[in-house]
Amino acid sequence: MAVVSVLMPVYNAEKYVKEAINSILNQTLKDFELIILNDSSTDNSKDVVLSIQDNRIRYIENESNQGLAFSRNRLLSEAKSKYIAWLDADDMAYPTRLQDEVEFLEANPGHAMVSGWARLIDSDGNATGDFIKSYIPDQHLGSLLLFVNYFVQSGMMLRREHLPEVHYRPEYPPAEDYELWVRIAASHAVAILPKILVDYRIHATNTSSMQQERSEKGIKMNHRHQLSELGIYATQEEIDLHYSIAFKKAESIEYLRKASVWLQRIKAQNKISGRFDATSLAYILSHRWIKVCTSNKALGIQALKVYFKSPLVQLSLRNVFLIGKYLFEIF
Repeated sequence: MAVVSVLMPVYNAEKYVKEAINSILNQTLKDFELIILNDSSTDNSKDVVLSIQDNRIRYIENESNQGLAFSRNRLLSEAKSKYIAWLDADDMAYPTRLQDEVEFLEANPGHAMVSGWARLIDSDGNATGDFIKSYIPDQHLGSLLLFVNYFVQSGMMLRREHLPEVHYRPEYPPAEDYELWVRIAASHAVAILPKILVDYRIHATNTSSMQQERSEKGIKMNHRHQLSELGIYATQEEIDLHYSIAFKKAESIEYLRKASVWLQRIKAQNKISGRFDATSLAYILSHRWIKVCTSNKALGIQALKVYFKSPLVQLSLRNVFLIGKYLFEIF
């Protein structure tokens, strides 16, 4: 049996799927199987996949289009290897990706999953200049998920024995991966390798207003669920505030004061419920606080005055750097 099952859902990806497959076949680690599921594509994806001959490829298909969550769950049911890796049909893995992740999990048996950094490319394969990177220490990633998800689906490798009984939940589209990572990280150590391991493709549909609205809805569902497990049954206004702290610029000085109160409420509630490790949560709340206070240079020095009045302040080297950068920008 192969040490890694690489899972690839395919739907109307005829333009990209060959590159994606070849990026796996050309890995430095050779002991893998590649399971490709065609979700009833209406283009020539099937013909492209079947034109590639390699005994490590196993092809299956859905009789009708079932959507991504169903397809991911079916792929998981087919995987039998110790480790499970994902690559979407329009993304590409770097040659050492599987080897780097297997070596990490072999050396860290307590970790349930690992990912890496990603370089963003456009629909034509050109680098956009943007990346998905995390500089948060691994021990704090579980708490970070309360706000944002830096785990790249196409860069993930999971230890199969640590998969929860319920895998991808279709009620969270298109953030069902985020929801799964939250559940795994709640009871297991997780990591992000500080190395670019995949190219992640951005299409026009990814950035459309409709897709962004769907993404925001799925993320807010994740936020609401995590806050309820913490013991906070948030109003819609509070969910909107929480989301904006994670993703948006500060709107005003009054907004910063509201953000400080909200983050302190999360910290206080965690003392009661113990949902998150207290040290990790304090680190993440401090990180969110400095990020939101330095997110809008139009607020000027007043934002830093509000920042330093909050008990959330932790003057780490990273935070001092962000303060210095903010001061340089406003003067």
